[in-house]
This record gives sequence, structure tokens and C-alpha cells, in this order.
Amino acid sequence: MPVDELSALRTTGMRVVGTLAGVIGALLAVWALATGAVLVALAAMVLLIAPLGFAWTGRADPLARLLLGVTYPLLAALLLAMASGTGWLIDLHMVFFAFLAVLAALADWRVIVAGTLVTALHHLALNFIAPALVFPDGADLMRVVFHAVIVLVEAAMLILLCRQFEALVCNLMEVRRAEAALEIERSAERERLADEQQTVLSGLSERLRKLAAGDLSSRLDAPFPGEYDRARALLNQSCAELDQLVGAVAQTAAQVATGAHELREASSDLAGKTEQQTAAIESAARTAGELLHDIEGQAGLWAATRSTALDAKSDADRGAAEIAAAAEAITRIEASSAEIGEMIGFIDTIAFQTNLLALNAGVEAARAGEAGKGFAVVAGEVRELAQRSAQSATAIKALVATSKDEIAVGVARVQQLVTLLASLVARFSDIAGHVDHIAQGSEGSLDAVRRINAAMGLLDRGMQQNAAMAEQTSAASVALLRSAEDLTGQVSRFRQQDSTADAAPRLSRAA
Repeated sequence: MPVDELSALRTTGMRVVGTLAGVIGALLAVWALATGAVLVALAAMVLLIAPLGFAWTGRADPLARLLLGVTYPLLAALLLAMASGTGWLIDLHMVFFAFLAVLAALADWRVIVAGTLVTALHHLALNFIAPALVFPDGADLMRVVFHAVIVLVEAAMLILLCRQFEALVCNLMEVRRAEAALEIERSAERERLADEQQTVLSGLSERLRKLAAGDLSSRLDAPFPGEYDRARALLNQSCAELDQLVGAVAQTAAQVATGAHELREASSDLAGKTEQQTAAIESAARTAGELLHDIEGQAGLWAATRSTALDAKSDADRGAAEIAAAAEAITRIEASSAEIGEMIGFIDTIAFQTNLLALNAGVEAARAGEAGKGFAVVAGEVRELAQRSAQSATAIKALVATSKDEIAVGVARVQQLVTLLASLVARFSDIAGHVDHIAQGSEGSLDAVRRINAAMGLLDRGMQQNAAMAEQTSAASVALLRSAEDLTGQVSRFRQQDSTADAAPRLSRAA
């Protein structure tokens, strides 16, 4: 492979250098034909044949390279011949140096040597045979030697570069050869690794296929080559741990499903009981509200009754005072009646005495005769008046006695009424005290019932919230049960070891 690269490099150089030689030869032929130098044109065409053939066919063997090494100095010589007689003769000597540099593209020091020899022979021969074709001033051996020295220096440098380039290419070929050998070894190592990897991948693929199918019980028993066996052990260990994990998940799913089922039943029972308790509490709250309304009404009635009792007590107190005053007035009337009796007795005495005086006056009038008739009439009238006064006094005395008896009875009854009213007032006081105590107690009971009513309201709201929470818990337990069933379905597709193989059936039974 490295030799082919050097050959390819020289082939490419041959194509470039041969094509360039063909172009130079064609231009030289055209120039020669234009100036009438037919021989130069024919020589240029002959020199074109080999370079163009090599460039066309890609021939780059040593002979072809040497032919190019000879062709380029000859083309330079023809150019120098065409420039003879012009002012460019000395300048065209530079073409020899340029063509030597072009020949370095063939990467062959032997070509540089051939070109240098042809150039030296050309200058030395023409210096003696046809010096006008070399120097405008005629033959000049020292100038030929000088040119030869310059050509040799350039040739030496080009030869050195070609040698170094060739050595470099050879070293590069050795490196490439070593790399090729290393690549072969690496290729063999890669093939070995590929075989091992293929073995490992086939085993892993089979195991992963079974794992994808849910088989957790199988293991990779065949050892893997080299360090891959550690991966096999890790995979077996991971599968074993995954087997245990799936078993634990299955058991946990069964427990979760059982718990969710029990939680759903408990939530349903709790929801039912909570609804019953809520209904009972609503009824109790409604009853407490009605009782509160009744107690508030009764409290109002008790307050009105207390006010009425207090007013009755005040009226009874005022009535007792009035009755006591009436009793005192009757007592005073009784005393006045006694005084009236005494006065009537005095009037009766006066009437008796007046009657006696009238009798005496009548007697005295009778004794007086006619003179005493008018006085006798007056005495008779006075006696009659005294009699009537005595009768009236007797009647008044009888009435006063009767009134006194009636007043005595009235005083006794008034005394009894005073005693009754005092007892009634005391009882009214007791009743007012009891009513006041009951009213105060009813206020306390009313406050207690209000607190009970508020507590029943709070309890009612709490029970409603509990009922809502129980419904939410029931819904959550149903969702949890469905999730557990889904998890059971996911786990049931795995085939496990015997120790955990019955986890899925237990889960399905629990669900």
C-alpha cells in the first residue's frame, strides 16, 4: 500500500510534468513555424510525443521518468536556439534552472541527475561547436563553468530534497505499513470483540426479550467472555431483585386492594351512618329550635306573669293599706256611734224634761185660766214636740244600736278581710318571688337552650362536612381500588419465582 502511494505520487507528477512539457513543446513548435525554423519545429514535435504519451497513459516507471529528465533540457536548448540573435539569449538560460525545478515534481533524484548531465553536455558541446547558440559574445569556457557550477548547486539541492522527500515518503510508508499491521491486529481484535459482543448481545437480547415478555424467573447461565460476564451477573442479580420487587409490589398491591376494599366498605357504612346521624341531628336541631322558640315564648309569658304578679302584689299592698284605713274608719264610726248613742240619750233626757216642763206649763196655764190658754197651747205643742223627739230619739237609738251591731260585725269582717289580705299579700309576695326565680331560671335555661341550639347547628354542619368527607373518602377508595387493580394487571404479566408466583392470584382474590 505505501509503494502504491509513492507510485501514485509519481504518476500524478508525471501527468503534470508531461502535460506541461507538451504545452511548452507546442508553443515552441508554433513559435518555430512562425519564424520559419522548420527543423526546430520538427524537433519540438518529436519531443512532445513522449511527455504527452506518458501524461495520457499515466506511465511513471524509471525509464519514463529518465526520458522526461532528458526531454526538458532539450526543450530548453530549443528555446535557447530560437532566442539566438535576440536580446533574450542570456535571459533564456534561466529556463534550464526552472525546468530542473519542475523535474523535482517526479520525486526521483535520478531524473535531476539526468537533466543536469544533459544541460552540462549541451552547454559544453555548443560552447565549442556552436557558441552563438549559447552565448551572444561567442565561446566562453569560464562562463560555461560558472553556469555549470550554478546548475550543480541547484541540482545538488534538488537531489537532496528529492532524497529527503523519498526518505520521508519511505518513512511514511513504513509508518503506514506499521499502521496497516496494527490495523490488521486491531481488525482481528475488533472481530474477536465483535464475536464476543455478538455472543453477549444475543444472550442479552434473548434475556431482554423474555424480560419484555414478563419472564422474571429465567437466568443467563452460560458465562460471557471476559469482562462481559460481570454484566451477565449484574443482569441476573438485577432480574432477581426485580423479581423480588415485583413480588413485593404484587403483595403490596394485594394489601392495598384489600385495604381499599375495606376502606370503601367502611366509607360506605360511615356515609350511611353519617347520613342517619345527620338526619337525626337535623331533627334534633329542628326540635331544639322549636323548643327554643317555645321557651322564648314561655320566658316572655313568665316575664309578663312576673310583672303582673308584682303589680298584683303592689295592688294588694295598696288594698291592705286601704282596708286597714277602712277598718280604722269603721272603728272611728263605731266610736262615733257610741257618742251618738250618748247624745241620743241626752236628747231623750232633754225630751223627757221638756215633756215634764210642758206638763208643768199646761198645769200652770190651766191655773191661769183664760190668760193662760195661749201658753197652754204652746205647752201642748211643746209637749207633743217633746214626745215626738222622744220617739225619734228612741227610734234613732234603736237604729244606732242596730248600726252599732252592724258596725261591730263589719269591723270583725274587716278585721278578717285584713287578715286574709295580709295572708294574700304574703302569698302574692311568695308567688312573685317564685315567679321571679322561675323567670331568672328560664333566662338561664333559655341561654342554655340557645347554646344547645348553636352547638346542634355546629354539629349539624360538622356532620354534613363529615358526610361529604365520607363520600370523598369512598370515591378515593374506589379510585385506589381501581389503581390497585390496574397495578395488579400490570404485575400479573410477569412470570416470577415460586416464592412470589401466587401474589397476583391473592391480589385478584382480594380485589
